[in-house]
Amino acid sequence: MPAAQREAYAYAMAGAMAQNVYLYCASEGLATVIRAWFDRHALSQAMGLQADQQLLLSQTVGAMKADQAA
Repeated sequence: MPAAQREAYAYAMAGAMAQNVYLYCASEGLATVIRAWFDRHALSQAMGLQADQQLLLSQTVGAMKADQAA
């Protein structure tokens, strides 16, 4: 598979995984947000990623504010 095709596949899969997190959070009354703007270097180091691994997205999950919970 050509490199450009692998990259497109990786982004599509990341989007599908993020959507699954949104669905789970909705079912459990949690809040979530996808973040594409984050310190990739610092987070990669904190996660112990190898040089050939990269972060595409970050997704924060947490409790909703009391006035937002349904």
